[in-house]
Amino acid sequence: MSVKVTGNITSHFTIDEYAIANPKSTVDISPEALKFARLLEKFRVKVKRRMIVTSWLRTPATNKKVGGIATSNHLKGTACDFHFNVKLTEKMFVKYAKMWKEICEDNGVVGEAGLYSWGMHLGVQTYSKKFFHWDTRSGKQKNNPFNI
Repeated sequence: MSVKVTGNITSHFTIDEYAIANPKSTVDISPEALKFARLLEKFRVKVKRRMIVTSWLRTPATNKKVGGIATSNHLKGTACDFHFNVKLTEKMFVKYAKMWKEICEDNGVVGEAGLYSWGMHLGVQTYSKKFFHWDTRSGKQKNNPFNI
C-alpha cells in the first residue's frame, strides 16, 4: 500500500527531489521507497552536507533515456544519485560508502554505492545479500574496486 505525500518526505528531502525526473506536487510513495528515504535521511544527517539530488525515482522511459539498467532500483524509488557541490575524492567515497553500508546493515537491508566522476549513487537492493559498490569514473564500470 502506497502513502500519498506532499512537501517533504523527510526533514531534508522533498517530493521535488524524489520525483525530480517527473515533478509533481503530490506523490504516492511505496513503503519500500519510504524506508529508503528514511535511511537516506540518516545518511544525510551523518555526513552533515547538503545533497544535491540529480536522480531518484525514475519512470521506465526516463530510466531508458539515461541508460539505466532494466532492473534499476531507481524504478522503485530505492536509489538516489546526487553530489555535494564539492569534488568527491575516492577517499571521501569510501568513507561515505562505509557509512551507507553500516546504516543499511543496522536497518536490515543490503546497500549499494556507486562512484561517478560527478557524484555518487546510494541504493538498497534485493538481488544480492552482500553490499555492492562500483566505480564508473573511467567510463567503464569496475565492480567492488574498493575495500568497503
